Amino acid sequence: MSDQTQTQIPIDEQLSIEEAKAIMAGGLGEYELRLVTSFCVPLAWREYDGYGTIVPRNGTAFFLNTGERVIGVTAYHVVDGYRASDARKGPLTLTTNGMGIQLDLDARMIDSHPGIDIATFSVTEQEVRGIGKEVCGGYQRTWPPSLPMQNGGIYYSGYPGVGTRQTPEFITFGAVCGSGIATQVNEKVISSQIERQGLVPVFGDGIMPENFDFRGISGAPMITVVQHRGLRSWMLGGVIFQGPSTSDDPNEAIAGLEIIRARPAHFILADGTLDKARWEQLEW
Repeated sequence: MSDQTQTQIPIDEQLSIEEAKAIMAGGLGEYELRLVTSFCVPLAWREYDGYGTIVPRNGTAFFLNTGERVIGVTAYHVVDGYRASDARKGPLTLTTNGMGIQLDLDARMIDSHPGIDIATFSVTEQEVRGIGKEVCGGYQRTWPPSLPMQNGGIYYSGYPGVGTRQTPEFITFGAVCGSGIATQVNEKVISSQIERQGLVPVFGDGIMPENFDFRGISGAPMITVVQHRGLRSWMLGGVIFQGPSTSDDPNEAIAGLEIIRARPAHFILADGTLDKARWEQLEW
Protein backbone atom coordinates (compact mmCIF):
# COMPACT_ATOMS: atom_id res chain seq x y z
CA MET A 1 0.00 0.00 0.00
CA SER A 2 1.27 3.49 -0.83
CA ASP A 3 2.44 6.00 1.76
CA GLN A 4 -0.64 7.90 2.90
CA THR A 5 1.39 10.35 4.99
CA GLN A 6 3.12 11.93 2.00
CA THR A 7 4.36 15.45 2.73
CA GLN A 8 2.07 18.11 1.30
CA ILE A 9 3.85 20.58 -0.97
CA PRO A 10 3.32 24.03 0.57
CA ILE A 11 0.75 26.05 -1.38
CA ASP A 12 0.25 29.76 -0.90
CA GLU A 13 -3.08 31.32 -0.04
CA GLN A 14 -5.58 30.90 -2.85
CA LEU A 15 -6.51 33.73 -5.15
CA SER A 16 -9.58 35.85 -4.54
CA ILE A 17 -12.50 35.45 -6.95
CA GLU A 18 -11.54 38.75 -8.58
CA GLU A 19 -7.92 37.66 -9.06
CA ALA A 20 -9.01 34.29 -10.45
CA LYS A 21 -11.37 35.99 -12.91
CA ALA A 22 -8.56 38.27 -14.07
CA ILE A 23 -6.35 35.24 -14.78
CA MET A 24 -9.11 33.48 -16.69
CA ALA A 25 -9.89 36.58 -18.75
CA GLY A 26 -6.21 37.10 -19.59
CA GLY A 27 -3.63 35.11 -21.52
CA LEU A 28 -2.60 32.91 -18.60
CA GLY A 29 -6.06 31.41 -18.24
CA GLU A 30 -6.22 30.55 -21.93
CA TYR A 31 -2.74 29.02 -21.82
CA GLU A 32 -3.57 26.82 -18.82
CA LEU A 33 -6.83 25.61 -20.34
CA ARG A 34 -5.04 24.71 -23.57
CA LEU A 35 -2.32 22.95 -21.56
CA VAL A 36 -4.82 20.69 -19.79
CA THR A 37 -6.56 19.94 -23.09
CA SER A 38 -3.19 18.95 -24.61
CA PHE A 39 -2.99 16.03 -22.17
CA CYS A 40 -6.33 14.45 -23.09
CA VAL A 41 -7.89 12.75 -26.08
CA PRO A 42 -11.23 11.17 -27.05
CA LEU A 43 -11.34 7.44 -26.37
CA ALA A 44 -13.83 6.56 -29.07
CA TRP A 45 -15.44 3.81 -31.07
CA ARG A 46 -18.12 3.47 -33.72
CA GLU A 47 -21.25 1.46 -33.17
CA TYR A 48 -23.61 0.51 -36.00
CA ASP A 49 -27.38 0.43 -35.64
CA GLY A 50 -29.69 -2.03 -37.41
CA TYR A 51 -29.60 0.09 -40.58
CA GLY A 52 -25.80 0.25 -40.68
CA THR A 53 -25.72 3.88 -39.56
CA ILE A 54 -22.64 4.91 -37.59
CA VAL A 55 -23.32 5.94 -33.98
CA PRO A 56 -20.21 7.57 -32.41
CA ARG A 57 -19.45 6.73 -28.77
CA ASN A 58 -16.67 8.08 -26.60
CA GLY A 59 -15.20 8.80 -23.22
CA THR A 60 -11.96 10.66 -22.49
CA ALA A 61 -8.42 9.46 -21.76
CA PHE A 62 -5.20 11.28 -20.92
CA PHE A 63 -1.47 10.59 -20.83
CA LEU A 64 0.52 10.61 -17.61
CA ASN A 65 4.17 10.39 -16.59
CA THR A 66 4.37 9.05 -13.03
CA GLY A 67 8.15 9.45 -12.91
CA GLU A 68 8.52 5.72 -13.45
CA ARG A 69 6.67 5.28 -16.75
CA VAL A 70 4.31 6.89 -19.26
CA ILE A 71 0.77 5.47 -19.20
CA GLY A 72 -2.70 6.13 -20.53
CA VAL A 73 -5.52 6.70 -18.05
CA THR A 74 -9.31 6.64 -18.38
CA ALA A 75 -12.40 5.74 -16.36
CA TYR A 76 -13.15 2.05 -15.85
CA HIS A 77 -16.77 2.47 -16.91
CA VAL A 78 -15.71 3.87 -20.29
CA VAL A 79 -13.73 0.73 -21.13
CA ASP A 80 -16.44 -1.45 -19.62
CA GLY A 81 -19.06 0.32 -21.73
CA TYR A 82 -17.13 -0.53 -24.87
CA ARG A 83 -16.63 -4.15 -23.87
CA ALA A 84 -20.25 -4.63 -22.76
CA SER A 85 -21.85 -3.13 -25.86
CA ASP A 86 -23.84 -5.68 -27.85
CA ALA A 87 -23.89 -3.46 -30.93
CA ARG A 88 -21.70 -4.20 -33.92
CA LYS A 89 -18.76 -1.91 -33.37
CA GLY A 90 -15.36 -0.81 -34.57
CA PRO A 91 -12.10 -0.77 -32.61
CA LEU A 92 -11.51 1.34 -29.51
CA THR A 93 -9.31 4.24 -30.61
CA LEU A 94 -7.44 7.18 -29.14
CA THR A 95 -8.30 9.69 -31.82
CA THR A 96 -7.50 13.32 -32.60
CA ASN A 97 -9.45 14.37 -35.66
CA GLY A 98 -7.58 12.49 -38.33
CA MET A 99 -4.92 10.64 -36.32
CA GLY A 100 -5.44 7.72 -33.99
CA ILE A 101 -4.09 4.78 -32.03
CA GLN A 102 -6.14 1.60 -31.97
CA LEU A 103 -6.17 -0.03 -28.55
CA ASP A 104 -5.96 -3.79 -28.18
CA LEU A 105 -7.27 -3.88 -24.62
CA ASP A 106 -5.98 -7.38 -23.90
CA ALA A 107 -2.47 -6.36 -24.92
CA ARG A 108 -2.45 -2.82 -23.50
CA MET A 109 -4.36 -2.95 -20.24
CA ILE A 110 -2.21 -2.46 -17.15
CA ASP A 111 -4.89 -2.42 -14.46
CA SER A 112 -8.52 -1.53 -13.80
CA HIS A 113 -11.03 -1.52 -10.98
CA PRO A 114 -14.80 -0.87 -11.09
CA GLY A 115 -15.00 0.70 -7.63
CA ILE A 116 -12.07 3.06 -8.08
CA ASP A 117 -13.43 3.60 -11.62
CA ILE A 118 -10.00 3.98 -13.19
CA ALA A 119 -8.35 1.94 -15.94
CA THR A 120 -4.71 2.30 -17.02
CA PHE A 121 -3.09 1.11 -20.23
CA SER A 122 0.33 1.08 -21.86
CA VAL A 123 1.33 3.75 -24.35
CA THR A 124 4.64 5.20 -25.48
CA GLU A 125 5.66 8.83 -25.46
CA GLN A 126 6.34 8.52 -29.20
CA GLU A 127 2.74 7.41 -29.79
CA VAL A 128 1.46 10.35 -27.77
CA ARG A 129 3.54 12.83 -29.77
CA GLY A 130 2.44 11.12 -32.97
CA ILE A 131 -1.19 12.11 -32.39
CA GLY A 132 -0.26 15.66 -31.44
CA LYS A 133 -0.73 15.34 -27.67
CA GLU A 134 1.39 15.93 -24.57
CA VAL A 135 2.15 13.87 -21.48
CA CYS A 136 1.04 15.23 -18.09
CA GLY A 137 3.87 15.50 -15.58
CA GLY A 138 3.57 17.80 -12.60
CA TYR A 139 5.12 19.68 -9.68
CA GLN A 140 4.99 16.79 -7.18
CA ARG A 141 8.27 15.83 -5.49
CA THR A 142 7.42 12.14 -5.45
CA TRP A 143 4.60 9.98 -6.73
CA PRO A 144 1.71 10.05 -5.99
CA PRO A 145 0.83 13.76 -5.89
CA SER A 146 -0.86 15.04 -2.77
CA LEU A 147 -4.54 15.90 -2.61
CA PRO A 148 -5.68 19.37 -3.70
CA MET A 149 -6.32 21.91 -0.98
CA GLN A 150 -9.94 22.52 -0.01
CA ASN A 151 -11.14 25.47 -2.13
CA GLY A 152 -7.91 25.33 -4.14
CA GLY A 153 -7.94 25.94 -7.86
CA ILE A 154 -8.47 23.13 -10.37
CA TYR A 155 -8.64 22.75 -14.15
CA TYR A 156 -10.31 20.05 -16.22
CA SER A 157 -10.82 19.19 -19.88
CA GLY A 158 -12.60 16.39 -21.70
CA TYR A 159 -14.71 15.40 -24.68
CA PRO A 160 -18.47 15.37 -24.05
CA GLY A 161 -20.50 13.61 -26.71
CA VAL A 162 -22.47 16.77 -27.51
CA GLY A 163 -19.29 18.17 -29.05
CA THR A 164 -19.05 15.34 -31.59
CA ARG A 165 -19.71 16.23 -35.23
CA GLN A 166 -20.23 13.62 -37.94
CA THR A 167 -20.01 13.91 -41.72
CA PRO A 168 -19.96 11.10 -44.31
CA GLU A 169 -16.14 11.25 -44.28
CA PHE A 170 -15.15 12.26 -40.75
CA ILE A 171 -16.08 12.26 -37.07
CA THR A 172 -14.62 15.15 -35.10
CA PHE A 173 -14.65 15.72 -31.34
CA GLY A 174 -14.89 18.97 -29.43
CA ALA A 175 -13.25 19.52 -26.05
CA VAL A 176 -14.87 21.35 -23.16
CA CYS A 177 -12.45 22.76 -20.60
CA GLY A 178 -12.95 24.80 -17.47
CA SER A 179 -11.61 25.94 -14.14
CA GLY A 180 -13.03 26.14 -10.65
CA ILE A 181 -12.24 25.19 -7.08
CA ALA A 182 -12.10 21.89 -5.24
CA THR A 183 -15.22 22.36 -3.14
CA GLN A 184 -14.91 18.95 -1.44
CA VAL A 185 -11.71 16.99 -0.90
CA ASN A 186 -11.28 13.67 0.88
CA GLU A 187 -9.37 10.41 0.44
CA LYS A 188 -12.02 9.01 -1.93
CA VAL A 189 -13.38 11.92 -3.96
CA ILE A 190 -12.50 15.40 -5.19
CA SER A 191 -15.58 17.41 -6.11
CA SER A 192 -15.85 20.74 -7.89
CA GLN A 193 -19.19 22.53 -7.96
CA ILE A 194 -19.65 24.80 -10.96
CA GLU A 195 -20.47 28.30 -9.69
CA ARG A 196 -22.12 30.01 -12.64
CA GLN A 197 -21.77 33.48 -11.18
CA GLY A 198 -18.01 33.04 -11.38
CA LEU A 199 -17.80 31.74 -14.96
CA VAL A 200 -15.74 33.77 -17.43
CA PRO A 201 -15.72 32.97 -21.19
CA VAL A 202 -12.14 32.52 -22.41
CA PHE A 203 -12.18 31.36 -26.03
CA GLY A 204 -15.01 33.54 -27.30
CA ASP A 205 -17.52 30.67 -27.28
CA GLY A 206 -19.62 32.08 -24.48
CA ILE A 207 -20.53 30.28 -21.27
CA MET A 208 -21.82 26.71 -21.39
CA PRO A 209 -25.62 26.60 -20.98
CA GLU A 210 -27.26 25.38 -17.79
CA ASN A 211 -27.98 21.66 -17.73
CA PHE A 212 -25.03 21.12 -20.09
CA ASP A 213 -24.60 17.45 -21.00
CA PHE A 214 -21.10 16.44 -19.86
CA ARG A 215 -21.45 12.76 -20.82
CA GLY A 216 -18.19 11.69 -22.44
CA ILE A 217 -15.94 13.63 -20.05
CA SER A 218 -15.40 10.56 -17.85
CA GLY A 219 -11.73 9.60 -17.80
CA ALA A 220 -10.54 13.21 -18.13
CA PRO A 221 -7.86 14.73 -15.90
CA MET A 222 -8.61 17.12 -13.04
CA ILE A 223 -5.50 19.24 -12.53
CA THR A 224 -4.54 20.92 -9.25
CA VAL A 225 -3.23 24.48 -9.46
CA VAL A 226 -0.07 24.91 -7.35
CA GLN A 227 1.12 28.35 -6.23
CA HIS A 228 4.19 28.62 -4.03
CA ARG A 229 6.75 31.41 -3.58
CA GLY A 230 5.63 33.18 -6.72
CA LEU A 231 5.68 30.00 -8.82
CA ARG A 232 2.44 28.90 -10.47
CA SER A 233 2.45 25.28 -11.56
CA TRP A 234 0.21 22.22 -11.49
CA MET A 235 -0.02 18.53 -10.74
CA LEU A 236 -2.58 15.81 -11.34
CA GLY A 237 -5.43 15.96 -8.86
CA GLY A 238 -7.53 13.07 -10.05
CA VAL A 239 -9.45 11.23 -12.77
CA ILE A 240 -12.97 12.44 -13.53
CA PHE A 241 -15.53 9.67 -13.17
CA GLN A 242 -18.78 11.65 -12.99
CA GLY A 243 -20.10 14.89 -14.41
CA PRO A 244 -23.28 16.81 -13.56
CA SER A 245 -26.55 14.96 -14.07
CA THR A 246 -28.62 16.44 -16.88
CA SER A 247 -31.90 14.70 -16.09
CA ASP A 248 -35.09 16.77 -16.02
CA ASP A 249 -36.42 14.39 -13.38
CA PRO A 250 -36.07 16.11 -9.96
CA ASN A 251 -35.60 12.69 -8.39
CA GLU A 252 -32.45 12.20 -10.46
CA ALA A 253 -30.97 15.70 -10.63
CA ILE A 254 -31.16 18.94 -8.65
CA ALA A 255 -31.63 21.98 -10.87
CA GLY A 256 -28.62 24.30 -10.68
CA LEU A 257 -26.44 21.78 -8.82
CA GLU A 258 -23.61 21.00 -11.23
CA ILE A 259 -20.80 18.97 -9.68
CA ILE A 260 -17.81 17.29 -11.32
CA ARG A 261 -16.30 14.40 -9.34
CA ALA A 262 -12.83 12.89 -9.66
CA ARG A 263 -11.04 9.96 -8.05
CA PRO A 264 -7.81 11.16 -6.40
CA ALA A 265 -4.56 10.46 -8.25
CA HIS A 266 -3.14 8.61 -5.24
CA PHE A 267 -5.03 5.50 -6.41
CA ILE A 268 -2.61 5.29 -9.38
CA LEU A 269 0.74 3.76 -8.44
CA ALA A 270 3.98 4.74 -10.13
CA ASP A 271 4.10 1.51 -12.19
CA GLY A 272 0.59 2.17 -13.55
CA THR A 273 -1.20 -0.38 -11.38
CA LEU A 274 -3.95 0.73 -9.01
CA ASP A 275 -3.74 0.94 -5.23
CA LYS A 276 -6.57 -1.50 -4.54
CA ALA A 277 -5.42 -2.05 -0.94
CA ARG A 278 -5.88 1.64 -0.22
CA TRP A 279 -9.37 1.54 -1.76
CA GLU A 280 -10.37 -1.56 0.18
CA GLN A 281 -9.20 0.02 3.44
CA LEU A 282 -11.33 3.11 2.76
CA GLU A 283 -14.31 0.95 1.81
CA TRP A 284 -13.95 -1.02 5.01
